[in-house]
Amino acid sequence: MNGRAIAVASVGALCGYLSGYVIGHTRTNFAVVSSGGRASWFGSGPALSAVAAALVAVAIVVVLSRLRARYLVVVAVGIAGLAMVVAVAATQAAGTSSVQSILGGVGAGLLIATAVIRPEGQRWFVVGAMIAVLYGFRIDQSVEIPRRYGDYLSTRTVPDLPDSWPLLVAAVLALLAAGFVIGQERVEPVPSRRALAVGAGVPLGAGALVLAMGELPGNPSVTVAVVAVVGLTALGWWLPRPDGVYVLAMLAVAAVIAVDPSVGDGPDRVGVSVQIGLMALGAFVGAMYRAPVAGIVLCAMVTVSGLAPALLDSGAVAEFAFRFAAPTAIGFVVGASLPAASATVIGLSVVPVLAHSFERRVLVAGYGDPEFGWPAVEADAYTVAPGPASAFLAATVTALGCAALVRWRRQPVADPLVHSVGR
Repeated sequence: MNGRAIAVASVGALCGYLSGYVIGHTRTNFAVVSSGGRASWFGSGPALSAVAAALVAVAIVVVLSRLRARYLVVVAVGIAGLAMVVAVAATQAAGTSSVQSILGGVGAGLLIATAVIRPEGQRWFVVGAMIAVLYGFRIDQSVEIPRRYGDYLSTRTVPDLPDSWPLLVAAVLALLAAGFVIGQERVEPVPSRRALAVGAGVPLGAGALVLAMGELPGNPSVTVAVVAVVGLTALGWWLPRPDGVYVLAMLAVAAVIAVDPSVGDGPDRVGVSVQIGLMALGAFVGAMYRAPVAGIVLCAMVTVSGLAPALLDSGAVAEFAFRFAAPTAIGFVVGASLPAASATVIGLSVVPVLAHSFERRVLVAGYGDPEFGWPAVEADAYTVAPGPASAFLAATVTALGCAALVRWRRQPVADPLVHSVGR
């Protein structure tokens, strides 16, 4: 990789992580559906924040593309986004959650637009955002000291960000370096109308589902899953091949995330570092070999491993698959299926957040961990519960269907940067 590629990739990864961190830590309310001791929890806050950020990012990309602005303007947009992220942390003491939510959504949108407007930075933006969404809370837990009940009384939208300051500084330096290297180049023309329709339509559709969550019949997770699979499959067939491949790839990734039985649980700091490294390595290898079908099939193998505990009376296979094979497969799929139109990448950024908003937990007799020092409340303990076999089967069928559709759409192409997806 030359200096230009490193600068753009660094901007993508850092802006992706920071935007995903702000979105993932948004204050949330939960919709709960309980059946047979098992509860399906849906956190609406991060999903709605992702919707707002995506809409802001699409608007920014359209304006910059129509103006054919120089990349220096994009750098300024990114620095403005970082300033808003700092403002979110600075307003913690005031407890102004509405202001924090607005600043967080707009700031994340500015960072997303900055990260995806250059095709070379798109895959690293998605990797960074995935790391924040999937592992952000575990990264917090690995560096924080357990707090007592009184520490949680103040109104908070996101936790304090002391360990993010080095990332904020690194993001500023990466933006300045990219501005120095390619600052005089102009932004590419506005994406196609189809891509713009996806960039705005997918977030708006996701937002409508979230807002209607309380009115949906039956289990909301099932309803949302069916709508998402049908809608994204149709979009994957309707869009031009590079964009369609990415939509189908993200649908397969969402299938893995939605049935991941580990939820927020997982290995210690070293284990989280290994997972992050595997995702980055998967993206690098995927970018080299451009074989999204192979990555999607690997996603299907991860989801089908969820049936192993029932068949083998052991959870070791599923635990290894979801904790270590899953990040590798997700990274590989992302690396192999990008770049695509910037608006398409923005629109699909809400899908992993929506999939991760569902948490599967089961009530266990007992009390909370005394390590957290609850002085007056004996909280019920919850442990991670594997989902029903039907969920893993549905996720596997979805992933295999995506692989078949991507394979079906495969054809020789000429442009090695934008149109090499799926080869």
